[in-house]
Amino acid sequence: MNEQENFDDFSISTLIWNESFRKWVLFPDEDLDAYWINWLTANPDKKVVVDAARKAILSLYIKEPLISDEMVQVETQNILNEIDKREVRPFHKNGLRAIIYNRYWQAGIAAAAIFLVVTSIIIGIWKRQSPTSVTYADLVQSADEKLTEKTNRSDKPQTIFLPDGSKITLEKNSKISFPPSFIHAAKRKVYLSGTAFFEVAKDPAKPFLVYANGLITKVLGTKFWIHSEADKKVSVEVVSGIVSVYSYIDKKVNEEADSKKINALILTANQKANYSSEDKTLMAAIVDKPIIVSGQQTNFQFQDAAIGAVFKSISKGYGIDIVYDEKSFANRTFTATLTTESLYEKMDIVCKAINARYEIIDGKIVVYSNDLNE
Repeated sequence: MNEQENFDDFSISTLIWNESFRKWVLFPDEDLDAYWINWLTANPDKKVVVDAARKAILSLYIKEPLISDEMVQVETQNILNEIDKREVRPFHKNGLRAIIYNRYWQAGIAAAAIFLVVTSIIIGIWKRQSPTSVTYADLVQSADEKLTEKTNRSDKPQTIFLPDGSKITLEKNSKISFPPSFIHAAKRKVYLSGTAFFEVAKDPAKPFLVYANGLITKVLGTKFWIHSEADKKVSVEVVSGIVSVYSYIDKKVNEEADSKKINALILTANQKANYSSEDKTLMAAIVDKPIIVSGQQTNFQFQDAAIGAVFKSISKGYGIDIVYDEKSFANRTFTATLTTESLYEKMDIVCKAINARYEIIDGKIVVYSNDLNE
């Protein structure tokens, strides 16, 4: 890319035809972000035109090429040929109106031709850069090495041991593919279709990656569930350890990139991620039935305890962050024994006692004081 490019004839179409700008709009990366943000900083008066060009490109972007390259070329040439055949009519009984009509007609045809050409360009970029292989079958086929596939055709969960000692419990009608050995691999990659519970053997030198329905789950050693649904949705539920999840955008980029530079979520025990490969949304939440984190306090007995201490105890026991305004609950205390209740039941009881309510936001519990409401 050129240093702070200057456009002699700056317009929406100029940007649309600029390859760097199109890539930034459709497939941004760190370098493109830096370049175009700096360019906008240096040319603040161009923001309106830039926004219009972005909208035009995004409106033309499609997930599936609706027409072939050959058809685009043929139809575009046909339209251009029609323009060449049309001549401006001389003055006669229709007079100036005929000339104006023909000129508007030609402008419309030219705009249609530009639309088709730009569409073909964007389709071409999409074909080269957009992910097309996110299904289980495509991923297995595109794997760098020969894989072993296991399918559970029984009515009961099936236990499978991987070459590294990791244990997988495969649910009914689910299947998984993995290499016969991880010895020479930099990463331990497996591919899942369906539902499975993973108990991953720790190996700091070789991260463990699970590919399922457009989502990549990356761990070093932990326990978690993956539910890969037929409707292109997938969820990851962490039982213990730490898991990083991110969408399958580009195989090589995702495998090498720092998770902080891509749209990733870091999950801990009792947290889950929900992902839809249809609209590429990735959201954090709390699992439906949180359990006590191994090794943490299980006896929740409180006697005139400060609310901060109560929330801290619950948070530590389940490994879930509880966010609240300390000033709003500074003088509140709580007395109760909560040894048999679930996490949500505990929160219901505590919040009722202190006149508060809570919500689950991004995998955290956020508590609000009802006293602040009218």
